[in-house]
Amino acid sequence: MSSLAPKDNQGLLRFLRSWYGAPASPYLRLEEKLEAPRKLVEWHEISAQWGGVITSHNYAIPLPGLATEDGKIPFWVENQGTRVWAFDPNVDDHPVYEREPSDEPNPWRRTGETLADFLTHATVIEAILGAPATKVAQGVQAAWLWSQEGIREFPYPAWNWPTRDTRILSGESWLALVHPSDADETVHDITLAALAPGDLAWAENRSGINWRSYSGVQYYTTDEPLPW
Repeated sequence: MSSLAPKDNQGLLRFLRSWYGAPASPYLRLEEKLEAPRKLVEWHEISAQWGGVITSHNYAIPLPGLATEDGKIPFWVENQGTRVWAFDPNVDDHPVYEREPSDEPNPWRRTGETLADFLTHATVIEAILGAPATKVAQGVQAAWLWSQEGIREFPYPAWNWPTRDTRILSGESWLALVHPSDADETVHDITLAALAPGDLAWAENRSGINWRSYSGVQYYTTDEPLPW
């Protein structure tokens, strides 16, 4: 399903329709004209069409709350405040930077993504974390996953959250978030996500993997443990 790898706003809309169903407010537009990049305003309009359900873990800073911080404008925050992403307001495609909040001097680090690409990438990660059906495994070999028929790697740079070299894979009816394990970087933590448990049945009999399975849409707060 090519819609599981959106590359632009139209692709993102197709993905959201396939994952969340039709928007509750398909013609909604933000009434307030704010000083913000067009791509960011468009993303907020898209999010509002689905009533904000497209973010279940990390979140976007509301447009009226945007403010410059050390030359960059933070716009996306990790659920527990352990990481902040910001764009450069002085460059046309608005490259995205990140850092971990700290009382000590802490420079912004470039992610390698533009604002438009980051927003699409982040939205797909949110879909994985809040999916109706997920399977989670930690400290396992992941090479077999790349050999699944029809698999694709999401065409954007690897993320440094939740740890370095975090990647997204997609199949016909599922998504996967894969990254090296904290304790042993020779193995990986895997989160498989789909709309129904049956879409993940192909992984259940994989030898040597003990999956933890979850069903029902997941919403995380600062008080809840993450699934990995």
